[in-house]
Order: sequence, then C-alpha cells, then structure tokens
Amino acid sequence: MKQPRQFARTRRFSVSALTLMVAAPLLLAGCLQGSNIHQPTHRLNPVKVAESVERLELYARPNGLELSARDEFAVQTFLRSYTAEGSGPIYINRPANALTGQGVIQTDALLTRLMAASAIRPDAVQSGEYYSRPGDPAPVVLSYRTLKAISQDCSRLGDLSQTYGNGVTPEFGCFASANLAAMISDPRQLIEPYASDTPNAQRRQVVYDRYIQGSSTASERPEGQSVSSQEAGG
Repeated sequence: MKQPRQFARTRRFSVSALTLMVAAPLLLAGCLQGSNIHQPTHRLNPVKVAESVERLELYARPNGLELSARDEFAVQTFLRSYTAEGSGPIYINRPANALTGQGVIQTDALLTRLMAASAIRPDAVQSGEYYSRPGDPAPVVLSYRTLKAISQDCSRLGDLSQTYGNGVTPEFGCFASANLAAMISDPRQLIEPYASDTPNAQRRQVVYDRYIQGSSTASERPEGQSVSSQEAGG
C-alpha cells in the first residue's frame, strides 16, 4: 500500500522539474529582451548650443539721465558679461525722436566711460536707431549675442518607471546632461576646443636625453613635499 504513494510523489517531482527546465529559458529571454543600447547614453539627451541675445534697456528722461549707483553697477556687469561671453559686436539702439535730447546725450557719455573701463574698443560697437512715438518712454537699448548650453527639459519627459521592455528609456541620462549644461561656462568649447600652447622645446629635449641615458625622466621632488602617514600621526 505504501509503494503507489511513493511512486506518485516521484512522478510529481519529475513533472515539476521538467516544467522548471522549460520555463527557465523563457524567463531569461524575457529579462534580456530590450537590454541592448543602440547608441551611447550621452547621445540620447545631448547638450545643445544655441544663440541667445542679452538685452539691457536704459530709460532716460528728456531733461537728463537719472541712474542710481545700483543701476550704474548693472550697466558695468552687463558690459563685463559681454567681454567674457559676447560673440560679435555690441549693439546700441537709440530712439530716433530723442537723439538730441539731454537724456540720450548723457547716456552716450556714460556708456563711453564704462566701455573704456571694460576695455571695449570703439570698433566693437554698432549703433542704430528705432522709431518711437513722441511722448512714449523710449530707452537706449544695449544688446549682444552669446552662446548658451541648453539641455532638454527633463520635467516634460515620460514616466521612468514604465519599462515594460526592460530596456533603456529615451529619458535615460537627461538629468546628467542638464547638470553638465549648467556647469559649462563657455559653450564655445563644445563647438571648438581652445587652442593648445606651443610646447616647451627645451624641456622636451631634457626629458628625451634622460630617456636615452636610461635615467628617470621625472622631475626632482624638493625636500619637504614627501609626507609619510606615520610621521603625520596616521
């Protein structure tokens, strides 16, 4: 009476083992599906370089220019930003109906003085005029072009938790690219890197002579730059 029960248990164990052997490759195939990355992750959400226009408006009254110390500091900051990141000339547009007004004349004198202090050459300035109705506030407009590092807006992307294919989503790496774009101070480096300086030919010859002689090519370390952890109390 005990032998049929033992045979039934052995049979159920064989069926379970066979089912596991058949299902294991299917489970592994499901995990591997869609895991291939077709392109590097930094190309999924690349940092782009776009041209931007920086603009500053100086409102002057017909009887003269009235700027506070903070306003004048804002003009200085704007001109320093142009020397650091500006591309091309700096543009000064004046209202056509107030060219001979006391306010525009004083504004021109202020800009001439501050641009000279910021080492901006006169040939880097392009002047223009624009139409404005008499009586309406018409500022003197300063502007220049610059380049900005722009990343994709990660807040507008889809849900990262929806990964049914167990693969790389289009949003992967978006925040890393956004952080990189925020840290780039000069986007022109993304277009063309800085030129390398001329190498030191004398130093190169010294290193080459030591290499031919079989001696160390490393520079001599001055005394006091070698510190041991035991001497430092570590």
